[in-house]
Amino acid sequence: MELIVVLALASLILGIGVPNFRDFQRNNRLTVAANDVLGGIITSRSEALRRQITISMCQSASPEAEEAATCGEGSGWIVFEDPDADCTVDAGEEWISSVIVSADVDASANTDCISFATTGFKRVVAGQPATSRMMYCDDRGNNPRNPGGNDSAARGVEVPPTGRGVVVRPVAEMEAWAEGDDSVECL
Repeated sequence: MELIVVLALASLILGIGVPNFRDFQRNNRLTVAANDVLGGIITSRSEALRRQITISMCQSASPEAEEAATCGEGSGWIVFEDPDADCTVDAGEEWISSVIVSADVDASANTDCISFATTGFKRVVAGQPATSRMMYCDDRGNNPRNPGGNDSAARGVEVPPTGRGVVVRPVAEMEAWAEGDDSVECL
């Protein structure tokens, strides 16, 4: 009889704990993606100040290739010295770091390049928005994490012209990102 009670309690605890652990893992993946990109932004900005040279950060399909990585479509990012400020990795431009985003995370952005001047401010790059936004989602999209809550299951990263990147969580704020010419939203 005691064994049956212990097994019943164990199955009850597992029944409650396993779904919560799954959501914990999904939330962690999104948080890691947003924080890693924010780390790349902070690195870019601080290196621009420290080295007194333009530093750019561009999307890449193969950021793990380090010095062989190229700018283009992709969910990862590479950070590099960009003295000619053209947002492309040219021969002789020093690779600084990379950001690899998990394949389990859907990434979207309204920019493919973020560039920082020697002042630490975000440079205005032709064809790129003044405020850069990236969104990291899973199958839950930009919906409240908890019923009636304000925080989204998705994570957003925003870089205004001042260059100070932030992680954004409010559902309403990220819904507003879907409006306008430079829209970004969960895929």
